[in-house]
Amino acid sequence: MAFGGGGFAISHSLAWALARVLDSCLLRYPHLYGSDARVFSCLAELGVELTREPGFHQVDVRGDIFGMLSAHPLSPLLSLHHLDVVDPIFPSMTRAQALEHLFKAVNVDPGRVLQQTFCYDRANSLTVSVAWGYAIQVFEGNHFLPDLLQLQKTFKPWRRNRNIFSSLYMFNTREYPNDPCKRPVVFFLESVASGLSKVWTDYTRHIVGNCSRTMVVNNLEQIRVFSPKLDFDIGEVKDLRRQCCDILPSFSRSMVINIRQCGVDELISMKT
Repeated sequence: MAFGGGGFAISHSLAWALARVLDSCLLRYPHLYGSDARVFSCLAELGVELTREPGFHQVDVRGDIFGMLSAHPLSPLLSLHHLDVVDPIFPSMTRAQALEHLFKAVNVDPGRVLQQTFCYDRANSLTVSVAWGYAIQVFEGNHFLPDLLQLQKTFKPWRRNRNIFSSLYMFNTREYPNDPCKRPVVFFLESVASGLSKVWTDYTRHIVGNCSRTMVVNNLEQIRVFSPKLDFDIGEVKDLRRQCCDILPSFSRSMVINIRQCGVDELISMKT
C-alpha cells in the first residue's frame, strides 16, 4: 500500500473477507483521510498486516525523478503517483508523451520495466547501469555496486518550505553533481521490439554539456540491449535475484548488451 494515492493490492480471498465487513468498518473511521487509510484500518481489524512491496510509488517529490526511476528496487513496478507535478520522465516530451513512450516497454515485458542490471567492461574501464525500458548510464571507471544502488538526488522535496526534515527520505540517496561533465553519460529508450522469447531495446545518447570524455565514451551514440522476456511466477517473485549482463566486445558508436541469468556463484563486479 502506497499511502496517499499510490495504490494498493489485496488478494482475492482477502477481498472477499473485506467485502463482508467493509460497510460496518467504514462507519468507525470517518475521520481518516483517503480510502487507503480506511482500508488499512479495516484490514487491521481482520488481523492482516501489510506486506512490504517496494513496487508501489507515492512519488512525494518534485522535479526530475530520473534518480528514482533509474535505481528502482528489485521488484516489479506497480504504480507511479503524482506524475502531474514532476518533470516528464523522458526529455523533449510532454508528460503524456513520456508515459506513452514508457508503455512501449511495459506492453512488451512488464515484469522487467525499470529493473536495474549492471555490466562491467574491464578493457575500457566502464561501468554500465541498465534501467530496462527507461535509461542506461555509462560511468567511466570502476563503480561499486552498493554505491550505484543508492538513488541520485535529482529530485526536490515535496514540501517547499525548507527545514531539517524536508529532505529526509525513506531510502538512501547520493548527491547528483551540478556539473554535467561529472555525471554519467545517459542513453534514453528509443524503441522496443520482440521476437519469440527475446526482446531487444535501443537507447540513444542524451547530449548534455560539452564534456571531455575518453575516446570510447565520446564515440558511443547508441546502445542495444537483448534480454529474455521476464515472466514472474510465484517463486521468482519471492526469491528474485538481480540478473547479470555482458557487453559484447569491439564496439565503437554502438554498444550491445546481453542480459542473462547470473551463474551460481557469479559476482556483479569488475573482473580482475
